[in-house]
Amino acid sequence: MQSKQHATRVELNSDQLLTRQILASLTTKNLPPDDIRPEMLIHAELGIDSLKFIRLILEVEARAGRTIFNVETIAAIKTVDDLYTVLQ
Repeated sequence: MQSKQHATRVELNSDQLLTRQILASLTTKNLPPDDIRPEMLIHAELGIDSLKFIRLILEVEARAGRTIFNVETIAAIKTVDDLYTVLQ
């Protein structure tokens, strides 16, 4: 299992790594970035409420220096992997 986690870490691009760090800072679960898995539900498992979710979106775009999300992509995001898909 450890090698699978390592492989996931290696496959993440810089936007995805940044997003995982931001999620870790916003979660109510006190998780380090490396413990945030793609299949985790953003609201239910990470405790990210609507206000924190908006903050996440704004912070990712601000740090990336570009617009990434639109209304359709934001509405479709349920899991961390959904975020990663948008960032690819």
